[in-house]
Amino acid sequence: MAFPEEYKLKWADFPQDEYESRVHRAQELMAEEGLDVVVLTSGENVEYFSGFQNGHWNSKSFPTGALLLHRTKNPVLIIPRFFSGTAWSSSWVDEYAIFPEPHATPRDFGRVLVEAVRDLGGATAAVGFERGTHLSPGWNLDDLIYVTEHLVSGEMRSAANVIWGCRTIKSAREMERMRWLTRIADEAITAARDDLALGQTEREIGNRIAAEIMARGGDDTSFRNIRAGSDRYHCSDSIPQDRAFVEGDLLIIDTGAKYGQYGTDVAYTTLLGKATDRHHEVYDITVRAQEAAVAKCRPGVPAKDVFFAAARVIEESGLTSLDMIGHGIGMDLHEPVMLTPYNEEPLQEGMVLAVEPWLYDPSGLGVFALEEHVIVTADDPEMLSSVPRDELLEVR
Repeated sequence: MAFPEEYKLKWADFPQDEYESRVHRAQELMAEEGLDVVVLTSGENVEYFSGFQNGHWNSKSFPTGALLLHRTKNPVLIIPRFFSGTAWSSSWVDEYAIFPEPHATPRDFGRVLVEAVRDLGGATAAVGFERGTHLSPGWNLDDLIYVTEHLVSGEMRSAANVIWGCRTIKSAREMERMRWLTRIADEAITAARDDLALGQTEREIGNRIAAEIMARGGDDTSFRNIRAGSDRYHCSDSIPQDRAFVEGDLLIIDTGAKYGQYGTDVAYTTLLGKATDRHHEVYDITVRAQEAAVAKCRPGVPAKDVFFAAARVIEESGLTSLDMIGHGIGMDLHEPVMLTPYNEEPLQEGMVLAVEPWLYDPSGLGVFALEEHVIVTADDPEMLSSVPRDELLEVR
């Protein structure tokens, strides 16, 4: 099926050279890992390397697509025929393997993928898959079984080092995207907090933030973990409910802005009422813990040192730290590097991190959270977030 030349890459998220540089880096890493072909099936990874955008990734009826990376050759995009036009206008990849009948029985996606791998890499190609921590491939289990039975001899090899060796370090364009998304998320949250009042609900606040993000050019919130009150503090990562705010509630707004596949993840605490000395004390510990962690966000610093910088502030104050103080962020909300006490991976220039001390006060006051974004630079860490945070915001 032919499409007008002027439509090629018309709706690409980034210029072609962005994707070409990503694939070139992946090929360098594939050579280091001894992989001939890498099979990608998650929407984030397919789009990261190919640019192929599609709203079908959440559908479970048939695969939206896959991408094959080769150590020296151009990538191959595997898609159903009726996504060809979408691929033409959003992806720089020119070589397709088409599965013409996505609803056919038996399914033909696996067969087409196996043939494409063999055509690209030969019958003895060393094939890597999205296997490992932080990776969730978009396979139907029947397709995966078929592909592994026909391609894999022995171990199903991991391409995690290839994938994260590229995605963990953000390009200049990606960093600018994250700066913008952080800014509009902060503006949206500020607008919603400015109009907070008793009697409003968690759901209303979430919808208001989403509307403010979309008014600034974003697609939506990246997620919504919004909760307030003693009957909600224990509901970690809970979606907003029709619960009205009452006097004395601590409100956690943990959300972000999304545009395309990229999203942000910020969190702020608001008190509906007048703060006690204990409120101010615990909130101050939260701020100081984050400041200590951010100060450590420099190239070469082990991720665990960032964690312990915050944990020391928390524990010296008589409270207990969580087992994570932050994470990388970009196309996924949680990406490497994870800021945990176990992770010795060194930070690198170009990482974008969400630094997030969360404190649970045992006296029953509630949950205190502060999550903001940092870019690791060759010099001082670059703070992206701009919401005032020195004092606990009180809404009366």
